Amino acid sequence: MIGLSVLDIKNFMAGILTGTMFDKFYLRDGEIQTFTEFHLGGYLNRPYFDSEEWEALAGRKLCLWSEVKPFAFQLIKGHKLPVRFKLVFQLSDENTRWLLERHHLPVNPEDMGGLFMNITYDHEKLVCTSGVSYKTFVMDKTLEQCWDDTVCQYFKQNHITVEQM
Repeated sequence: MIGLSVLDIKNFMAGILTGTMFDKFYLRDGEIQTFTEFHLGGYLNRPYFDSEEWEALAGRKLCLWSEVKPFAFQLIKGHKLPVRFKLVFQLSDENTRWLLERHHLPVNPEDMGGLFMNITYDHEKLVCTSGVSYKTFVMDKTLEQCWDDTVCQYFKQNHITVEQM
């Protein structure tokens, strides 16, 4: 787990709200505080979908950020900055499998809860904290180190300047 302070908040916010930077990540959870607090639950609501729509989701349980982003943008846009927000992104199942294979990590995806990026904005400070969740106890920290490196590289590729805390 690492903590990264985002130095160029304006560029980051453009990437997250109007760009495609996190579009393929699942939104696990979120909250946005403006004049009141809004909660963004990331789990798909099965009763909302008809059988055909649900089948097209192919077993996916979480929303993609691209599906929630327009609503978050409506809450945040305007002349005033939000008081606070927190977004918990999870690497998609497909990208998790790709990461494990690419780095030859002997981890079964079913033993994991997920690979996370927690984005928190509070009092004009924006912080990203990486994290790995396992369903069982694991002593090997190779995946965590790999994920931390991947998160740093991801910000670099997206021209987001960060500083390790």
